[in-house]
Amino acid sequence: KMKKTLALRLSIKFMIFVAAIVMLVAMVFVFALRLSIRKKQSQDLKRNAEILCKEILAQENPVIESLNLDYFISYIVFDDEGQVWYTNDSLLPELELTEGKAKKYFQKNFYFDGDLNLLYCSIRLPAGLTVQTSIDTDQDASIQMINTLPKIGAIALIPILLISFLLSFLISKKTLKPVEAMTGSAKKIYESNLESLLPVSKNNDELDILAETFNHLFEDLKKDFEREARFTSDVSHELKTPVAGILGHANLIKRWGKNDEKQLEESVDMIISEADSMNSIITNLLQASKLEKGIVKPDLSDVNLWAMFSRIKNEFSVISQEAEIRFDENLSLVLKTDMELLHQVLTAVVSNSLKFGSKVIELSACKNLENKIEIKITDNGPGFSEESLPHVFERFYRSDEAHTRSAGGAGLGLSISETIISALGGKIGAQNCPDHTGAEIIITL
Repeated sequence: KMKKTLALRLSIKFMIFVAAIVMLVAMVFVFALRLSIRKKQSQDLKRNAEILCKEILAQENPVIESLNLDYFISYIVFDDEGQVWYTNDSLLPELELTEGKAKKYFQKNFYFDGDLNLLYCSIRLPAGLTVQTSIDTDQDASIQMINTLPKIGAIALIPILLISFLLSFLISKKTLKPVEAMTGSAKKIYESNLESLLPVSKNNDELDILAETFNHLFEDLKKDFEREARFTSDVSHELKTPVAGILGHANLIKRWGKNDEKQLEESVDMIISEADSMNSIITNLLQASKLEKGIVKPDLSDVNLWAMFSRIKNEFSVISQEAEIRFDENLSLVLKTDMELLHQVLTAVVSNSLKFGSKVIELSACKNLENKIEIKITDNGPGFSEESLPHVFERFYRSDEAHTRSAGGAGLGLSISETIISALGGKIGAQNCPDHTGAEIIITL
């Protein structure tokens, strides 16, 4: 509805603002004009009073009527006893001395048809006379003109307000057209998909900044939706195999397992194995999701890399006695990071190497040219195939050669490692050793 449009509200506010400004300017103007007229009247009163004083003091029988006094000046000359010597207005009252300054005098119902409103100036002469000049401000043309100004201003304000309202309404409508276009585009995006983006006028103004901000938001939402869709597809695909295995062995138990102890044991072991696999998938996915959303915050502390490598070596010496983990015993680098998250990444990488036949794994660390620490995990396994190398950090990815279900895992170890390293503010990469003797994972923190 028209009354609810932003352009109309802006126009009304602008009109009120213009009205307030015009009224304020008019009040200041009238006040300044009054002061100016008051100053001019005071000067006229004093000048005419001085002319009278000069004539009375200079002449024994002064002729007041012949003096060049202003026509709008009323005067009265009286003595201490109140006797009037000269005047051009017999109704003028004898007022108190002002010592040459202008003062106001007001007496209500002085005349039968009105009040007395004077601005007067009086001067005391040595001969005991008082010269008093005055202006009837109610009859003064300049004062009357000032008094009519507010009425004229109020009448003139109406067309000013109407013009300002129409102009501001037209300008607001034109200015808000890009907002209407953005609203229409946003509705289309909401109703259809996130492929469309809001229009950008290239004016580099606030509306362009708003449109670009929303476009970034839509792009992020699109990525989130795509990631969620891929996540759902990957999980359903990944869980389909263990669920099928569990159902298959459950049916075997139902048919023959009750009487066949060997079949029963094999089926139960397989069900436990598949259930563990599913539990691992779910646990890892939850951790990755929390890290990506920033729910889990890294707990930073000083980590001695020699101690970290020793811990990895001791842990895997129990898991795989055939594998050999090497590192520089003189290593003295200290890294400020989350110890447990870094341990999880190193464990995942070393486990991955062991799964695919590596017997020797080397851990090393050094500072690069950017004063960052590079941690390298190098093995002597088969390495990555050219086809799988670009995808090793993708979730649920397994190549035919290097990522098989028979090797164990769900293809999440390196993917979650990348998520963890990203949460720690670093980078992780994969490559084959230059001499083609194995794979190498490089972590930069």
